[in-house]
Amino acid sequence: MDEALQRWIAAHPYLKPLARFQAAVDEAVAAVPVPPLAPARLDAYAEDHAAGVPLLHSAAAAVDLAPAGAQLAEVVARLAEGPHPEKLRADAEALRQLLRSSPDARAAALAFVRGDAEPAGAVAQAGLLRFLGWSALRATLAPVLGAYAAWRAAAAAGGEDPWRRGECPTCGAPPPLAQLSSDEQGRRRTLTCGCCATTWAFRRTGCPFCGNESLERLGVLELEGEDRLRLDTCGSCGGYLKTYAGEGEERVFLADWTTLHLDLVARERGLKRAGASLYDL
Repeated sequence: MDEALQRWIAAHPYLKPLARFQAAVDEAVAAVPVPPLAPARLDAYAEDHAAGVPLLHSAAAAVDLAPAGAQLAEVVARLAEGPHPEKLRADAEALRQLLRSSPDARAAALAFVRGDAEPAGAVAQAGLLRFLGWSALRATLAPVLGAYAAWRAAAAAGGEDPWRRGECPTCGAPPPLAQLSSDEQGRRRTLTCGCCATTWAFRRTGCPFCGNESLERLGVLELEGEDRLRLDTCGSCGGYLKTYAGEGEERVFLADWTTLHLDLVARERGLKRAGASLYDL
């Protein structure tokens, strides 16, 4: 854990249990070999990209996630067997039994994680399955997403990347997080996916959830003592974005779990959590 994150947790001690859980999951994921995935067929995917089809939902891109099923099963097994709290080990054991039952069960679990299906058998541990699934998929997909990011950057260098949508270009989830930073043209805004951690450019003002661009219906909620964080709110749909205004500490402020107190503040003010998060309140 880097120093900035340590300082943040020390200043927000209620995050310590969540930090321990996150560290346990990160350790389990890091200990499992990453299965090789075939490169995405990005040139074939270009038309779908322009039409707004996320990479993982495009047949043309041909991203085969099947190898990730065995990796997810191994991550779950390590959590079931490790020196973790009893509830985590019990829930992980239940998921292990599900995932080891058949290749079809693993495929169904990945489809649920990706958002294409309901959890098999109404799994009581659906939230944990989704969390562990994306934790494993982030590692598995890293080479594919690196190539995809470079491909999008190259497209933007020759003009504006056609993906200026409110949902993630990789998995299609609505973003819970945003970042404001500076470049030659002034301040720019990027959105961050809470599932696959993809980042992408979005217009400086406007709601990514409903498309509202009326300044009269857009607001900023600044929080006492949180000078680098704010809530960008929409009066049309009631949604909000947790926004990091700065650069250099993305690992702290774009991790989602580190700013769950902002979600509670938003809920107290009647705002809607429209972004997709892997963390329940």
